[in-house]
Amino acid sequence: MSRILVNDVLIEPATLKIKISGQWQAIEAKQMALLLLLIEHQGQCVTRDNIIEKLWPNTLVSDNSVSQLIVQLRKTLKDNKAAPKFIKTIPREGYQLIATISEPPSIKEKLLAPKVNRPIYWLLFGGFIGLFISTAVSYLNQPIKQVNPFKYDSRLTSAPGLEVYLRYSPNGRFLAFSHLGENQSQFDLAVYDSHSKIVHSLKNSSYSEEAPVWSADGKWLAYYRFDPFRCEVRAIAVDQTIEMWRLGKEKKLFDCELGYGPRKLYWLANNHIVFNTQKINQQIVEAYELDEQLNVINQLQYAHIKGQILDADTESQTLLLKSQINNQPHLISQSIADPLLSRDVLVNSNVALGAWYRSKQIITADDQLFFSDISKQTRFSLNDKAGLIGDLAVSQAGQLVAHSEGYAQVSVYRLKTDDVNSHLAPISSATRIDVTPSLSRDGDYYAFVSLQTQQNVSSEVWVRNRLKANAELAYTLENNEVAKLLLFSPDNQYLALMTESNKLVIINLFAKSAVKIASEFEFVRNVYWAEDSRSLFFTSTDENGQPLSWNFTLLDSGYKLLKESQNWPPLRERNVTFTHYAEDLKSYLLPKLASYFDESQLTASFALYLPTLHENGAYFVIREGHNLSLYQFDNKNGQISLIKELGTYLYDINTPLSLSSDKEGQYILINRIDDIEMDIVLHSAIQAKTH
Repeated sequence: MSRILVNDVLIEPATLKIKISGQWQAIEAKQMALLLLLIEHQGQCVTRDNIIEKLWPNTLVSDNSVSQLIVQLRKTLKDNKAAPKFIKTIPREGYQLIATISEPPSIKEKLLAPKVNRPIYWLLFGGFIGLFISTAVSYLNQPIKQVNPFKYDSRLTSAPGLEVYLRYSPNGRFLAFSHLGENQSQFDLAVYDSHSKIVHSLKNSSYSEEAPVWSADGKWLAYYRFDPFRCEVRAIAVDQTIEMWRLGKEKKLFDCELGYGPRKLYWLANNHIVFNTQKINQQIVEAYELDEQLNVINQLQYAHIKGQILDADTESQTLLLKSQINNQPHLISQSIADPLLSRDVLVNSNVALGAWYRSKQIITADDQLFFSDISKQTRFSLNDKAGLIGDLAVSQAGQLVAHSEGYAQVSVYRLKTDDVNSHLAPISSATRIDVTPSLSRDGDYYAFVSLQTQQNVSSEVWVRNRLKANAELAYTLENNEVAKLLLFSPDNQYLALMTESNKLVIINLFAKSAVKIASEFEFVRNVYWAEDSRSLFFTSTDENGQPLSWNFTLLDSGYKLLKESQNWPPLRERNVTFTHYAEDLKSYLLPKLASYFDESQLTASFALYLPTLHENGAYFVIREGHNLSLYQFDNKNGQISLIKELGTYLYDINTPLSLSSDKEGQYILINRIDDIEMDIVLHSAIQAKTH
């Protein structure tokens, strides 16, 4: 059976064509696969997860890809979302085909048009169509067979400490990295020689030497040198035998800012060193241009490039960037050699680490290492989940992959600010990674999220009363969900939870129950409680991108569309869900603090810990090199005072750090990284067999 009639639309899967209003037209293969999947489950709800599993096997996609495909299919079928005749949206669930499915009449049947029941034919038709659809969907969705191109090689290090900032030399022989020994507070520079299988200590001084990068010709190795008072980028000649590198010629390239940690550098073939700089509302790309003697001759800013640099191809000068597109994180390819070249969107992804392997092939990492072939839409895991992955390096020449893996302890602490002898009191367990600390208005309740780990199948929301010794589990997030906001109601009876994927949950802390709300709304933001704690305000977006203001009432679980835009609460009562909140916060504080701190240092520090406001001022964290300090701004007299030294921040493990205070500023809740342990693991390419 080669054709299917859906309502009055004739479907011909084998030729990827449909006939609407007497006219044949082509339909894209992915749309046809989705339509066949819906036909197979006619009258039933097909979930988003099921659609992703069937249509994008072994591929990294988000719910947004499903939404876009549904929109395209509706457009092809000339269906109306508001009054559907083909595809109905099931809120919070998925999609349902509500159309009538039948067998197209033959020429003879059209002429005779008999009006008799033929149950046996319909039974046979049902059997044939079920088999046909299953075969067609399976065929259209069959992944391209490809062998995982990498295999585990060996563990390079296995000693107490931290090995990160991995970089392969251009020829793939050497792997440079920074090593932090047990009970040390400064990094040393080391190089692994893959020929001799020996790790050489290149720099071991009173400075912290970090984040090495090779010149494109492999003759120089640049790195950061930190001390408590200054930061500079230096380069050491490495064009002799490795045993002589320690004695090689060394040169200062340029100064760097103490407020920033080591920002990874990328040394391109045209002698440009490229890096990210944090501005008030975004990361931008800058570069230093060097002459043949490694003197800086120009400083450049690439205004057309937005996003975080994950890697750079030195020869083609092509960056691998993580950037926001329509409020969704994507990996994109962007040339800096030719500003007129448009960026190439590779995949919808929010991975922490990424590196080029070959054209349209990348290695990415979060809690697991993946090889992805963008052109073939395939993805393979290179390792089992073994904990936290802290860094990644790829050698195209040597066909090698190295990554740092281990564990980290991130704990939540409470500080009573009006007591000079107050210490940071632990609120959460030291065995987990705890984020998103939140205080109630009166400071009596604390909430935080324990991230998903090998021990935790899913992330968990924990709540603790200030007068009690232990926290209680309040809610378990769905798998792979990441919390963006925890917000207590004014009466402390409820806790609003907002996730990065735009899901909103209200947790009843006394009844130990939760309800998901606003699931059918697009781009939820501007979330805040009514003063009576009986309703929640938020904003969504309609199909035309226009904002809509809503009020959700807890008593009847009803939504009310507000005719006029709500007056937002004052800045000190807003949160990270508010449009331009971070920018507004920085714009408010920077002028008040500029006479005490350098603006670039403030911008970098605010990117690490966003300040928190209260009735009497603000609390903020300042970073100087690896040292963190907690300060207070008093809005009555405009004075700045040091509250407490917070210890060191040694390395970015892509874990959010947050600061929260109660309404009056008497208590502070903060999470910090207490310990990191990582070793280097090597993988090598599987050589293709020759015949």
